[in-house]
Amino acid sequence: HSLFTTSVVMERRCGLNILRHARAFSSGQDPRSIIQGRFVRPDLGIPAGAAAAEESAAAFAAPIGRAAPFQEPPTWRRRLGVFFRWFLPISGVTTLTYAFTHPDDEPLIPRKLPPELQYLAAQQNENHQTLVNWSGTHEATPSRYFQPETEAEVAGLLAAASRAGQGLRVMGSGLSPNGAGLSSGGVMSMALMDRVIKVDADKKQVTVQAGARVQAVADALKPHGLTLQNYASIRDQQVGGFTQVGAHGTGAAIPPVDDQVVGLKLATPGLGTLSLSADSEPELFALAKVGLGGLGVVTEVTLQCVDAHQLVEETLTASLAEVKKHHAAWLREYRHLRYMWLPYTDSVVVVRSNPAGHPLANAALARAGPAALQPVSEQEQARRLQPLRALVEARAGPGSASHATSLAALRDAALELAPLDRDWVAAVNAAEAACWAASAGVRVGWSDEVLGFDCGGQQWVLETAFPVGKLAALKGVTRDIEYMEALLKEIRAHKVPAPAPIEQRWTAGSRSALSPARGPADEVHAWVGVIMYLPHDPAARSAVTDAFRSYARLVNERLVPRYNAVWHWAKLELPPGHDQPGSEGAKELARIRARLAARYPVALYNTYREVVDPNNVLANEWLSALLPRAPAPKQKQAAGGK
Repeated sequence: HSLFTTSVVMERRCGLNILRHARAFSSGQDPRSIIQGRFVRPDLGIPAGAAAAEESAAAFAAPIGRAAPFQEPPTWRRRLGVFFRWFLPISGVTTLTYAFTHPDDEPLIPRKLPPELQYLAAQQNENHQTLVNWSGTHEATPSRYFQPETEAEVAGLLAAASRAGQGLRVMGSGLSPNGAGLSSGGVMSMALMDRVIKVDADKKQVTVQAGARVQAVADALKPHGLTLQNYASIRDQQVGGFTQVGAHGTGAAIPPVDDQVVGLKLATPGLGTLSLSADSEPELFALAKVGLGGLGVVTEVTLQCVDAHQLVEETLTASLAEVKKHHAAWLREYRHLRYMWLPYTDSVVVVRSNPAGHPLANAALARAGPAALQPVSEQEQARRLQPLRALVEARAGPGSASHATSLAALRDAALELAPLDRDWVAAVNAAEAACWAASAGVRVGWSDEVLGFDCGGQQWVLETAFPVGKLAALKGVTRDIEYMEALLKEIRAHKVPAPAPIEQRWTAGSRSALSPARGPADEVHAWVGVIMYLPHDPAARSAVTDAFRSYARLVNERLVPRYNAVWHWAKLELPPGHDQPGSEGAKELARIRARLAARYPVALYNTYREVVDPNNVLANEWLSALLPRAPAPKQKQAAGGK
């Protein structure tokens, strides 16, 4: 480029055709044969004619200060000149063309350091960002915090943590009520790995990065006429956490979401990144689908989908006697069924749905009439919520609940006034029952829109799961209804200020080894969640926390053993004082461990952990307490995530 520019300048300044001279030079010709008589700038006073041209050419060919005859260059130089005469422009054009048609994804100056250097920098510069779960019940300030963007980055960070013998816990959206992804050691957030990689319409499968949000996946599937088989109450979860803790929706013939996983990629500290499926490492795959983040970091998930469909959802209230009479039939007749029990009342909110076109869906639409297809007006919504709004304003004054425009918001406002007053909570539940009775009706929408619901504000929650029986054989009063009768009886006997709702859902069995619904596909499992909402006042918040622990202890001691229940992994809390030998918390933890060991292949799970994570990098306090590994002598341990 420099030589070419110099040549152009010299040509225009001196009036000599330097390019032609160079061409003659490279071909072995005497440049005087080219220059002679070819002056392009006579206006500069350069003499014309053969003699003058000869004189100028001689001066041009000779170095300054001495004259020398023109000497023909050696053959090798001529050939080299010919080569570069063709090579330089061709290579330049080729390079520019390739650069524009194949842009480099990586910037010239890397935006992020390589994983090893990231880890080294994190060790030298401690993190001060505090992570809090959605409910505000758990928080941690990890000493090292990472947000990888690629699978290679995840693997590199895990390898660096393993070499350092330090914990590195994977975290999703932070929605787990028990803070299962938090750690005071290292934390790896998957939030930036959120791409939908591929939709295979023929196989009805979708492959996504683990950080992809459930709603984003649902939106990506719609143009292909697909959707996920089921949805939980909310759709803000990341797919990795959604599956790793065994989340679920409702439907007696539909398994939890982990059973819809047909393939995954697992980054491990000990073995690198593994591709798992039912055909590739099936035993590890069955464990890793609900791996609790202890077998590796899930970086990619492939889910089995179904055709997109609309649901006709019907909401009604029923008495306990009506539920007992129809329950077994409803489980078989409706694809999705959900109960919301309201303590201290005889009302049960029944939410049931079937795909549009199903005979029962058509019957529901016929009963509802054209109103089922119309959106609910503000006036109608206000009418439905009036019983609860009136209760709040009667105690707190007119307009005190004007900010609350939904049932969940009104419930929060009501309970905030006296969250532990049993009589007040019972009155709030009764007003809520009246609101639900006024809201009875039918709506139609796509499955991902209909199956979600408002869970309310920050809360403590404990959810248990237990087998009910074969779906086809259920009749009469089933174990799941017996469980609810026993729970409501205990609440009354112990005067628990139990707010509504106590939610009950169902799934089919799961093939995942650590799923709470582990069992045959034709077996029904019931899921029951008890709840207490957290007020804003710190003192009241602390009091509600203590009350909920008593409530949860009641469930764990009176109902869990009787019905062979286990806990939803994301809602299983460590008992207070569990790390103090001889304390009540330590004894309760021992009982929890024993139940987990009786229900799950814990020994096999820990055997695989020792292989894929030899330095116990992936654990945190929660995982180490519930599923402790045998200490390995002569091996550097990460001490449960520290």
